[in-house]
Amino acid sequence: MKTIHINKLVAIIEMKTRAFFKKNCIIMPIFAIGCTIMYRFLFQNVANDGTFNAVLNGEALAMGLVTNIGGNGIYCCSLLLAEEKEKKTLRVLMTSSVNALEFFIGSILPVFFFTAVINFILVPISGMTLTLTQWIWFTVMTILGTLTSCILGMLLGIFAKDQVSTSTITTPFILTLMLVPMFSTIIESFKTVSHFIFTGAIMEMISNIASHQTPYVELSGMIVMVIEIILAILLFIFFYKKNGYEKD
Repeated sequence: MKTIHINKLVAIIEMKTRAFFKKNCIIMPIFAIGCTIMYRFLFQNVANDGTFNAVLNGEALAMGLVTNIGGNGIYCCSLLLAEEKEKKTLRVLMTSSVNALEFFIGSILPVFFFTAVINFILVPISGMTLTLTQWIWFTVMTILGTLTSCILGMLLGIFAKDQVSTSTITTPFILTLMLVPMFSTIIESFKTVSHFIFTGAIMEMISNIASHQTPYVELSGMIVMVIEIILAILLFIFFYKKNGYEKD
């Protein structure tokens, strides 16, 4: 078991946080907020008569969350890792006293934190109001979804040779995680696939909350998210070591 040194972990977190605000990463949370506002406006004024509608506001929140979690977590983690590879600083870190676990946690935490914060900000922006029980489920599911997204972003970042190739690699995954749940109510095949991806589980939870349908979260949705987290971690460890960045 690797030992985590707090001072090294903090140094990596600070480095990644600075990079987060310097790169295009900061655009992603702003984009998610803008999309939520746009969805709310469209649903209330185009699909409705402009009055409050919990179900439509729930749809706006669900789409905003999927955009934030699917886009921000994956793209930003991949981009920051690709930057390290492009600048040749990743190999320096991996051949130094920084171990894989410290690098992994330190790289994920800044993106995870900002993505999670935006998730909560999107609730009042969408016009939704939640009870205590709903807030608890919302917190659990969005945290699990955000964690999965960040780990997947780190995994994809391993295959990105530079920052330019990051978009090419991550875009198909981001679009799948965003569009499949969004169109699952229209396309039957998408509905089936949506049950097996974490963004689909989150969107289904928000839909249940908005329509006051219990249970808010199906057991299958929780199982899917836990399995995807474990699978993403195992794949990251495998390819991380295979690429030779681990120092034994």
